[in-house]
Formats: sequence, structure tokens, C-alpha cells
Amino acid sequence: MALASKDFVSPPELAGITTAFLGGEISLDPASSDAANQVIQAERYFTWKENGIKQPWTGKNVYLYPPRDFADKSEQPKSNKVFEKHKYFRRSNQTVWLELAYQKWMRKEFDEAIIFLTSAEVALLRTQKLGIDVPLCVLKKQPRLLEDTPELTPCKHNRCLGFVLYFPSVNETERRIHDFHQLYSDLGRVYA
Repeated sequence: MALASKDFVSPPELAGITTAFLGGEISLDPASSDAANQVIQAERYFTWKENGIKQPWTGKNVYLYPPRDFADKSEQPKSNKVFEKHKYFRRSNQTVWLELAYQKWMRKEFDEAIIFLTSAEVALLRTQKLGIDVPLCVLKKQPRLLEDTPELTPCKHNRCLGFVLYFPSVNETERRIHDFHQLYSDLGRVYA
């Protein structure tokens, strides 16, 4: 899987709230790096070399901040539909990873997930097209991203928006959605 020359790491305040929301630990971060895991502190994580797209995501919970670059045909997962002619073209990695996370959640590979996106098109339009109707937090401030380097330098020129999607647990769904609303409403407006 190719990696953009420059990628980013989630804001530490988002990682802290997410860790608290997920019971004090993040089981898996499938699109990470050694530097990013210093912030996320997931029990397991996959770097770009391990290609989380091709790995099983089994675990209690998942935190995902997809790469912000584009995926070529060879980097996209194959369609699991038998009779569908699938056209592969260059697509946003945030779209590719969101679709994959949704499929894995629907197949119950993991119980619940927090997905952090910085693309308004993916977070708002793609989710509608795919029929992904899950709680969403629109961050009130631009996320303070870090550069994915060993130094984790704060990104100086960040113009992106931030969106947090919650794929809820099948256990106590209403309570967990309420908890998401309570906790993430400090970061922005929550739509459940």
C-alpha cells in the first residue's frame, strides 16, 4: 500500500476522549504508525507496511483515522459481491477505509468503533450514499493534527474539518449512543 509523503496523527484530545469512551483501552487501530500509536496507545495496530486493509480487525473495539491520500486500484479491497461488476479507480483512502470499517462492523468482526474523518465529502455525503446511519459528531474547532513523524510536530497549516462517527455496540446500544452524545458533545455538535 502506498503512503502519502506526509500523513497526520489524530489530535491528542480526541484520542483521550476516545480512550475514555471505549472503557480505557483501544483494542485496534488498523491504519496507524509507530509514531501515531504513541498518541493512540492501541493494544494492537497496523502500520502501512502491514496494510490493515488486508488484516482481520477482530477485537473489542476499533479506532480508525484513515490516511488522507488516495488509493489506486491495487490498494483497494476486492468487492465481496458475487455478481457485481466493480470498477476500480483512484479513490479517497478515507472512503475506502470507511467502507471497509462499515463492512467489518456489519460482519461483527469488532463490537464498536470510533472513526475520525477529515473529509466533509466522506463524512457527510459518502455515508448517505452508503446508507451508513450512525451517530456523528461535527467538531466545533479545526482538529489540531500532528505530523506523522517521530517528533509528532503540530501541523501548522491545517484547514480541514473534523468528524467523528460512532459504530455502536450491539450490547446496550441506546446507552452507548447516549454516552457518545454526552462525551463528544464537549468537542462539537452530536447528531444521533
